[in-house]
Amino acid sequence: MTFKIKNWKLALLALFFICLFASLCNWQLSRAKQKEALLASFTERTKAAPLSASALDQNSDLRFFRTNLSGRFDNEHTFLLDNKIFHGTIGYEVYTLFFADGLKPPILIDRGFVPITKSRGELPVIKPITGHITVSGMLNLPPAYVALGAISESTQANWPLRVEYIDRRELSNLLNMNIFPFVLLLSPKHLAAYDVEWQVVTMNPERHRGYALQWFAFALTLLILFVVLNIERAA
Repeated sequence: MTFKIKNWKLALLALFFICLFASLCNWQLSRAKQKEALLASFTERTKAAPLSASALDQNSDLRFFRTNLSGRFDNEHTFLLDNKIFHGTIGYEVYTLFFADGLKPPILIDRGFVPITKSRGELPVIKPITGHITVSGMLNLPPAYVALGAISESTQANWPLRVEYIDRRELSNLLNMNIFPFVLLLSPKHLAAYDVEWQVVTMNPERHRGYALQWFAFALTLLILFVVLNIERAA
């Protein structure tokens, strides 16, 4: 018994989309494994003892470790990361430079979310934190971004400065000083904190697996339709 394909162009098109859907399925499964590893690292490292300031300079893999730093806020240099959403509210993520004792480069402190004001031309008032103070929190990488333009729409550094993304090199050039490669996510209970939420992943592994199942279903459905509609028994 032999079979023949009615339309080869349609067959090649179907094959292309089946391979595409299968590839997307595998990609989502891979992303699920990555997120599981990330969450496992977060759980393990946040349970470890907080690192000292001197230990931060001696290690390069610091993500998710907790630390306590003493020093002072540089209230003249605060960045407002634009287009952030917190529980359905649009606003900014507040980053203020912090000079810590025992840590050579200053570090950006993620103080949390503040809602946008009524006018884009009016920036929210950020409360200054004066004096020698201790901050505690979790170290993390700056948020990932896709640069579609300049880091700031302002041609001059007017503070607080609204920025489109957090890039250590660009901010270091702007400030004429080196900045620590990790940011410190401030403890939600700290007096300098606004609305703080330690979000490790934006999409959990289960959701990735759900998307993988959808792509697999698309590939299987297309394969069945192709076999039923475009393959016939040869005479």
